[in-house]
Amino acid sequence: MFDDAGPSAIASSSARAPKAVPSGSASSAIVTQARPPGDLGCVETSGQPEAIRRTVGRPACRASEVLEWRDPSGAPRYACLYSPPELSKREPLPLVVFFHGSTPGLDDPTSVPKLTSLRSKLDAFDLTGRPSTKGFLLLAVQGRALGKGSDGASFDTAHVAADNLDKVTADRFVDVLLERGVADAKRVYAVGMGSGAEMAATYAMLRPDRVAAFGGFAPSTPPAVWQCPGPPPPGFVAYRACDSVVSCESVELWLRARDKLGAETKALRLGEDQREEPNCTPKNKCSEKKGNTHHLRWPKGREAELLRFLGSHALQ
Repeated sequence: MFDDAGPSAIASSSARAPKAVPSGSASSAIVTQARPPGDLGCVETSGQPEAIRRTVGRPACRASEVLEWRDPSGAPRYACLYSPPELSKREPLPLVVFFHGSTPGLDDPTSVPKLTSLRSKLDAFDLTGRPSTKGFLLLAVQGRALGKGSDGASFDTAHVAADNLDKVTADRFVDVLLERGVADAKRVYAVGMGSGAEMAATYAMLRPDRVAAFGGFAPSTPPAVWQCPGPPPPGFVAYRACDSVVSCESVELWLRARDKLGAETKALRLGEDQREEPNCTPKNKCSEKKGNTHHLRWPKGREAELLRFLGSHALQ
């Protein structure tokens, strides 16, 4: 149960007990719980597609492969694939699909190595508990410049439907990696920051048959409404006690809603550094300047916890 007074740590159990998957070593950090793929159509269709304000060009992601596709609207779509070396010699790896935020200057896949240290963990971080499959793939999808009053790129989370173009685009790029045989279909995860965290949660709910778990930092509450009998996909949610863009209180309202649905959630309420805070910061002590800065401060020191949480979940 979510505790208002204590540190944010939620671990609600699913109505269906997951099956433990042997990790291959008694000393492995990851013990995976495998669950059956969820049903499609578990969210209520709502909203209308956002209009595109302008075309967003090819991202300049260094030391990565840029994937390209035209979505059903005809718009060019891109994603940057960050991968460990000698990928062809490895077994299929866990795949982390990353959705960037919508802050101008940080609103494309190049923000991943700028704001996070996930890229440095690609080669050796163990998400499976099996030494033979250390490492993971990081697929950073680029959003579009939508009619939301900002020139930056973002994701259309208000259009909750199977034909959501951002969902369809993510599906396309994931399919490419599955067809190549480099990604593990049972270990696909969605992660995001800010509005991208909202998209990560939305994608997980739209594709519970594909996404084993999601993670997000400073997410707004997704408009998607879960309506299946079982709980929505497991999630790791980190947020700041002081945030002027997405308030601490609003995040916790969403966490309570997930708790009522029986969702498994690991939540971290953080101060300005990587330490947990017991409560949201009072508004008179959270200036707009400080809160804006905190909103952009991805918790690098807690990434290992995020990755371990993701790795502890897989689809059967």
